[in-house]
Amino acid sequence: MHQISIHPAFRRYWLDVLCLILLLGISGCGEDSGERIDIDFGQLESESNTTDLDLDRIAVEVQQFCGDCHATPPPSAIPKAGWFSEIQLMYQLYEESGRNDLTVPQKGDVVEYYRQLAPEVIEVPDVIASDTNPPVRFNKTPVSFVPNFYPTLPEAPPGIANLAWYDATQHESLEQSILLGCDMKSGLVFELQFENQEVKPGRRITLNNPSHSTITDLDQNGQADFLIADLGSFLPADHYDGRVIWLRPGEDNTFTADVLANGLGRVTDIQVGDFDQDGTDELLVAEFGWRATGNVWLLTQQKVENGVPEYTRQRLDDRHGVIHVPTVDINQDGHLDFVSVISQEHEVVELFLNRGDGTFRRQNIFAANSPAWGSTGIDLVDFDSDGDMDVLYTNGDIFDTFYIVPYHAAHWLENNGDGTWQNHVLGSLPGIHRAVAGDLDQDGDLDVVCSSLISRPLEGVSLNTLDSLMWFETTANGEFKPHRIETGNCNQATIVVADFDQDGDLDIATAQFEDSAMNPRTDVSIWWNNSIIPQ
Repeated sequence: MHQISIHPAFRRYWLDVLCLILLLGISGCGEDSGERIDIDFGQLESESNTTDLDLDRIAVEVQQFCGDCHATPPPSAIPKAGWFSEIQLMYQLYEESGRNDLTVPQKGDVVEYYRQLAPEVIEVPDVIASDTNPPVRFNKTPVSFVPNFYPTLPEAPPGIANLAWYDATQHESLEQSILLGCDMKSGLVFELQFENQEVKPGRRITLNNPSHSTITDLDQNGQADFLIADLGSFLPADHYDGRVIWLRPGEDNTFTADVLANGLGRVTDIQVGDFDQDGTDELLVAEFGWRATGNVWLLTQQKVENGVPEYTRQRLDDRHGVIHVPTVDINQDGHLDFVSVISQEHEVVELFLNRGDGTFRRQNIFAANSPAWGSTGIDLVDFDSDGDMDVLYTNGDIFDTFYIVPYHAAHWLENNGDGTWQNHVLGSLPGIHRAVAGDLDQDGDLDVVCSSLISRPLEGVSLNTLDSLMWFETTANGEFKPHRIETGNCNQATIVVADFDQDGDLDIATAQFEDSAMNPRTDVSIWWNNSIIPQ
């Protein structure tokens, strides 16, 4: 990853306040007119009229009302029994937004419209068939931080949102390759180092709620440092406690931390690049926010005070729900662009094309048909090896609706090279949170590893039976064949695919995002691919 993930667990992960945000996050739309609408929710269900309901009329009214801010939710998104509370929340959020410029449909009619068209139940997708002779087998090594690695770590279960592999062969400023992780619950930012298949702890520091890391050399001293996206809270909320943190090597196996920007909403990603081509790098900051906060910022360096850069801010996008903003010169014109995945009710993937002066032109490359689509992240990779950059995209945020739905999947958004894009569904996985590409079977094409994050029990579903870690093999005829790696551990928000033991084949690292204590405890798991046996 460029990866995080959190999607999305950092997106909407909470138990006791789930009623505050489910399907229709309308409160972020529009401006406050100062006039409010009083809605009697107690009358909502009684207003339903089951006779002579004009479904065509209601469909038009719902489209005009909901579609003013985002895609209109299809009735098939959740089962019939769930729609009363969803419609009630929709009207509540519209009231709280302060808007009064829309024609509000009759609440009871809307409830009945969705109930009549929604399915009684949504079938849980079947688990994949067992492999009798999988092309790659993995051996798992669980790594527990307590008590061996970090004896003083709080006993709270891990909430690791992001792992990132930084390879010393690709980063001259690194002395050795490291796996860097961010635990948004305990606040721990940690390094793991490898010697063959032995995993060792490295540097560490405790922040507030770190969710993502990016390697850089901001002070250009030849030593790698890191930018950390700090959410500012574990649970979703509208606040200005998010921060951009600069980590530099410290003494005694630690880091030092400087705050480069604060007063932000929940920060989920930071990228570095010279977008205006003035010879100095800017910082691209994704502020996920929540309901009333959320932006994409470009931070431009103004001066350096006591060795720490100071920045001014320029807003590039004012929508909330931004998860990732990976950078790339997508059209190969010499200017650094970026791709943004925006969740909440927006559910889009958009390309920001740099005009060359640090201003951008937006191009939509994917838009979901539902505000409950559940975007969880993207990675940039030339998946078909045709010389241009494609997008791997996942949608499986279970905290949108708390239902398992068949459209949770990994997607390949193919760059056709002419400004157009094509969506290919690689395969389905309930609660899918991350997808990362790599040639696992060494046949010359890229496969995809996927993990799920469900974390809490769901009514009528046994999580023990669900696939939780799998890979899709790209076959010679262009199909994507699923292979199971693990079942039942639907608590993994992040994946890295790399050759950790330097034996010539790609291994996998995952990390736990847990709601309750584990016994025995596992923080990180390394899945060794022993396809190649060194001579």
